[in-house]
Amino acid sequence: MAYSQNNSFNSINSTDCSLSSVILGKFKDVNLDESINCRIDYKSTLVLFCAKCNTILGDSLGICGEYVDLNSVICLKVTEDVLVKGDQKPSLEGPLATCIYNSLQCSGCFSVVGGALLATPPHLSALRDVFLLQKDRINCYNVKNSTMVNGSTLNFEQKSMGGELSELKQDLESQMKRLELLKDLLCRGK
Repeated sequence: MAYSQNNSFNSINSTDCSLSSVILGKFKDVNLDESINCRIDYKSTLVLFCAKCNTILGDSLGICGEYVDLNSVICLKVTEDVLVKGDQKPSLEGPLATCIYNSLQCSGCFSVVGGALLATPPHLSALRDVFLLQKDRINCYNVKNSTMVNGSTLNFEQKSMGGELSELKQDLESQMKRLELLKDLLCRGK
């Protein structure tokens, strides 16, 4: 996950620097599915905190992008400290007009930190059943730099893979042609 900052990071005092090693240890303790052969660079992970009370809400491993119109981070998963309020609310104005959503609340200070869309028009269907954390209501701890920054200063947009997929397709097609030529040569030799 790539992220960029718009403003400079604020350093955390030396007593909080041990937080980095504690969080890094927790990430390594996570049991991953053994059938998935993946490497995760835990040192480049961000931890998402409530901006009011510093309760951990999630991390960058659960982030799949951002919704710029709402200034929100799109998360596939959040911690148990994010409470989904049971009352469904309609949105009548703005980019979420005609949507029905549940509020997301921090369990530490009970402030609203985002929303989860339940019913949307077709153009927002990709945002159903994910968590939208408002960037101005979260702080992000950078494990690598041991620094904390306001979430609204970071960019969580995903890069388009269209060009890379096109190149990969061309490479695979050329390899397939080579394999077909080898097959023909082998068949002629019999």
